[in-house]
Amino acid sequence: MKWRNVVFMTVVFVFIFTTPAVSQDWVDVKDPKDLQALYSNKTFRYTYMQVPVVEHYRADGKGILISAQQREPLTWEVKDNDQVCVYYESRTRCFQFQRSKKNPDEYVRKETTFERGLSVVKVEDGIPQF
Repeated sequence: MKWRNVVFMTVVFVFIFTTPAVSQDWVDVKDPKDLQALYSNKTFRYTYMQVPVVEHYRADGKGILISAQQREPLTWEVKDNDQVCVYYESRTRCFQFQRSKKNPDEYVRKETTFERGLSVVKVEDGIPQF
């Protein structure tokens, strides 16, 4: 019984002391100008349910989602000065962002629309014609 308590407390201490270090690796992106720049002529890459997804965003507020056989037009805008809302054909999703200090092209986005969770996206400069 004592052995389990020691292991449990060790895990708790490791978690407590490493959590602040991990959170310091990410910086909030809240400035509307930075959010505008994040989406202007950028390509987002991520995986959703083990399927690669690519989203291309133009500076004029238009974009396209490409995943497997799906191609869906979309629009986007900076909203409430700290998030970006993306309007798909059948839904709206709004996100807040944090940028990695170690990998400047890597972001964590938190969906604020329904509090559905976090996803990691890789952001690249440039988009194809669409």
